[in-house]
Amino acid sequence: MTMAELFESQYKYFYGLGLFSKELIASYVKMGVIDSAAYKRITGDDYVEV
Repeated sequence: MTMAELFESQYKYFYGLGLFSKELIASYVKMGVIDSAAYKRITGDDYVEV
């Protein structure tokens, strides 16, 4: 498992528990920790940069 996959699985778990918001997950995309495809897999929504 790569670091990106590890982060994604943790973020998806915390998002599912309601501990992480879409805004927080989007901030990880902006930092380059995960990509926009991972954002969609986690939240179910397309990533839109603001």
